[in-house]
Amino acid sequence: MSWKIGIIGTGNVASFWTSNLRRHSAVEIRAKGSNKEKTESFCSLFKIETLSQDSQVDCYLICVQDRNVTSIIEKLDSDIPTFICAAAYDLKKAKGENFSILYPLQSIEAGNLPSFEEVPFLVENPSDVLIEFVKSFNLSYYQVNYQQRIAAHATAVFLNNFSYFINKQGLNYANSQELPLELFKPLIKKTFDNIFIDKDLQTGPAKRNDRETIETHLGILSGENKDLYEALTKAISKHYGYEL
Repeated sequence: MSWKIGIIGTGNVASFWTSNLRRHSAVEIRAKGSNKEKTESFCSLFKIETLSQDSQVDCYLICVQDRNVTSIIEKLDSDIPTFICAAAYDLKKAKGENFSILYPLQSIEAGNLPSFEEVPFLVENPSDVLIEFVKSFNLSYYQVNYQQRIAAHATAVFLNNFSYFINKQGLNYANSQELPLELFKPLIKKTFDNIFIDKDLQTGPAKRNDRETIETHLGILSGENKDLYEALTKAISKHYGYEL
C-alpha cells in the first residue's frame, strides 16, 4: 500500500527512517525539525517536502530525544497513529490510544546509516496500523513491554556504546605504537563470537589475578587509557573474587 508519513526530527534516527523509506516508490515523506533552518536543510538533503499542520499523513514517526517527546505529541492530532522511536520514553505520558513505540535497536549514526535489513525493531502497544506499517516494509520486530524495552536499551549500551568506546581506545593506542590494526581483527571477531556462547570464556590478567602483568601494563599506559584499564581491571577482579 502507499504511505504518507510525517517525520518529526532531523537527527540520526530521522535520517535513518527517511533514508530507508524514500527508497520505496509508494511512500511520501514530509519532515519537520525543531526550527526552520534544520527543517529546510534536512528536507533539502533528502529531497522531501516540509511537514506542516495542514499536511495529510497516515502516521507520524517521532524521532527526537526522549525528553522532548511529550511536548511534541501534545501538539499533534491524537487521531493520527503516532509511532514514537524512543528508547526509554514511557507511553503512560502519552494521552490517547494511537501512540505506539517503534524503536530501532541498532547503532545509528548519520555518516553510516544501517538498512532496514540490519535492524530489529522493538514494538510496544502496537496498533493495527503499526502492524500494517512494519509488514509493509518487511521489518523484523519484537513485541515487548516497557520494562523489556528499557532492559534491551541498557543491554545495548553495554554491547554497543561501552564496547565501541573501549575497542576504539584500544585501537587508538595500538596505532600510537605503530602496530597494524589488521592484527586485531581476528581477536575482535572472536571476542564477539564468544559472548553468545553459554559459558564463561573470560580471559586476561584480571581474571587470573596476574598482578605482575597488570602492573606492567599500568606502567606503560597513561591518562585516560590508564584510568580505563585500571577501572575495568578492578571490576573484573572483583567479579572473580580478587581485590586489587
